[in-house]
Amino acid sequence: MAILIDSFYNGARGPMRFRHRRCGHLVSDSSLEELHEFAECLGLRREWLQVKSIPHYDLTGEVYGLALERGAILVSSREIVRRAVKLTALSGA
Repeated sequence: MAILIDSFYNGARGPMRFRHRRCGHLVSDSSLEELHEFAECLGLRREWLQVKSIPHYDLTGEVYGLALERGAILVSSREIVRRAVKLTALSGA
């Protein structure tokens, strides 16, 4: 259905090169396969998938902008959680 991305600024945490930069979480509201395919088009590896709570890829810098250029829909973090919960309920997981 849709590839979603949220937006936040990484404060003083994580690697220095990502501090104080726009970051986001890349998710799919329909399937992991859709998410993997989109991530692959961005040059991301499957092993970079984060599986804590909601499966997602972390994006920063140029890759964040590329995701938006390629059709990821910018939504709030709350919207990502809402859609992920709905997907989980529909899939019976």
